[in-house]
Amino acid sequence: MAAPGNQPIWFRVFPPEAEQDTPFHGAASGPIRMPARDSPPILYFYLLFSLDLIKEFVKQTNRYASDLYDRTRLQTGRFSRKCQWRKEGKLTISEFKAFLGVLFNMGLNRKSSIKEYWNRKNMSQSTPWFRMTFARNRFQNVLKFLHIVDCKKIPARNNQNYNPASRVKPLIDFVNRKFLYYYRPRRELSVDETLVGTKGKTAMLQYIPSKRSRFGIKFWVLAEAVTGYVLQMHIYLGKTFEPALPAGTLQGTNVVIKLLQSADLLNKWYHVFTDNFFSSLNLARTLLVQRTHLTGTLRKNRPMPNMIKNANPDPGQTTYARQGNILLCSFREQNRRKQVKLVSTFYSAIRAMNAKPLIVNAYNNFMGGVDLSDQMMAFYNDHRKQTKVWKKIILHMFHRILLNSYILYYQHTSHNPILTRFEFVKQVIEGLTEEHLSNRQQNPGQRQKIRKVTERKEKDCTVCSDRKNGRRRRARTECSRCAKGLHKLCVHRHEC
Repeated sequence: MAAPGNQPIWFRVFPPEAEQDTPFHGAASGPIRMPARDSPPILYFYLLFSLDLIKEFVKQTNRYASDLYDRTRLQTGRFSRKCQWRKEGKLTISEFKAFLGVLFNMGLNRKSSIKEYWNRKNMSQSTPWFRMTFARNRFQNVLKFLHIVDCKKIPARNNQNYNPASRVKPLIDFVNRKFLYYYRPRRELSVDETLVGTKGKTAMLQYIPSKRSRFGIKFWVLAEAVTGYVLQMHIYLGKTFEPALPAGTLQGTNVVIKLLQSADLLNKWYHVFTDNFFSSLNLARTLLVQRTHLTGTLRKNRPMPNMIKNANPDPGQTTYARQGNILLCSFREQNRRKQVKLVSTFYSAIRAMNAKPLIVNAYNNFMGGVDLSDQMMAFYNDHRKQTKVWKKIILHMFHRILLNSYILYYQHTSHNPILTRFEFVKQVIEGLTEEHLSNRQQNPGQRQKIRKVTERKEKDCTVCSDRKNGRRRRARTECSRCAKGLHKLCVHRHEC
């Protein structure tokens, strides 16, 4: 069969072929720029979730809470949570760390709703740690006001510069840089899609029936094939807002090239594994020009030589075709199984010990990097529903950071034995909440400072009541130290 242009022709090949010489120009793989090998788990978490990111969350959360209160002050009741936020004060760094710890602990101890973690009525369902760490209303306020960008600087929806992912893009960009900064991947990489499950209203919403959630936000993910360490995540904006593809370029080809470019892994002879959505002969040739190998399955409707497209091998048999460095394979494992077609620029036509083609064994071993990461994510994630899609993405990124930090710990630590992921997460939670718990113990909460009035029904509140100016505020509680009338919302402003 003649090939168009100056490309060499396709010809049949039969196993065994001589193995190809495959150089690799990547640096030694594994974690880099690590702390001491005996460091506790919390230090590995802070590598990826740095103090700069924490400060930005605190800053933008306080900004949004203040702006929202100013906009809705006239419509806000005196005892609403928004007023309570203003009286309790701004979010602090130690408090935000504790907020992260509570979120992660909710993944270890799953309950039907957030308020169940503060349940006092049923002793069988009581979880005192959550009450010790946070007041329920304070935690829900932090979750409500959580932001990473200044909303006033985001273009409106009718603006030509509008981006539906603008509320999370700074976080995704920051996380991608950190993932690459502390890890050098092995040669084998995998590219696949992942779905952050949600049914919220957004132009980015996708329906993928093969995924567990079916509805959600799609990410293109580049991960190390063996460990599942995520290197890059690109959010799919939807057909309306996604940039137009170059002429003659498949979406799968464009996604793979962009992921590798952003990770700076081209021209180093890395080996990428993809499924049939991404794989094509065009992608194989494009990556070869940029000194990168490809192995993946092919769809029947993709361009390929007729000797592979029309091949009908017997069970256990394989048909091979080659054009230069590109090898095509059609293989049927059993009589009633569909045949599978694969392309590779790395492997030769060789049969493995289990009678399958070497290319098939390699694909089975190295294609699942993204799926492995998703599987590990699902274990200790409470999958809490959120009405705001962008907030669901932020919480997903928190758990993605936690998982990658464990992979860094697992490959670098000198601990013997190495902590399981469950124990690692528990120690991270302890490290995140330690300072905040200490502060709360030094400054007892309002339940310890106030008590019900016993002598008479009510007293004037010593903080917010002012009879001289005609403002009288009665309280049914009093300070347990000085016995003056005191509302529980005024405790933090009272000194005695």
